Amino acid sequence: MVTTIPVSCQFSNISPQIIISENGGLSTGSFTLNCNKNFELQLSSKSLKDGDVSTSVKTGNGEKLNTIVMVNFIGNSYELDEVKQIRVLDPSSSELGVISINLASPVHATTPAGVYQDVLYLDATF
Repeated sequence: MVTTIPVSCQFSNISPQIIISENGGLSTGSFTLNCNKNFELQLSSKSLKDGDVSTSVKTGNGEKLNTIVMVNFIGNSYELDEVKQIRVLDPSSSELGVISINLASPVHATTPAGVYQDVLYLDATF
C-alpha cells in the first residue's frame, strides 16, 4: 500500500497593511507560510518591479519617499534592496515571517502631503 501526501504551501495570518510612521519609526507586519515540501520564497515590491533602485512609497502623482524594508524569515534577516530569492530545503510545518518597514528619512514640513503606498509581494514556489 502506498500513501500519497499532497504537497502544499499556504500563506496565512497576513498583515493586510502596514502603516509607516512619518517620523521614521519602525512599523511591522507578519505572515505565516505553511509548507510540507522544500520551497523558494521570492520577496519583491511594486516599487522594485517598477524599476526603482530601492523600495519606496509613492503617491498617485509620483511623489516618492524611500523606505527600508527588512524581512525576518527562518532565523535570517533580509533587506529588500532588490528582489530576493530564499531557498528553504528543510521546512517546518509553519514558518513565521516578520516584515519591518521605516522611512529612510523622516518627513519634513516641505514633504508633499498625500497617500503614499507600495505593495510587498511574497511568492512561494515548490
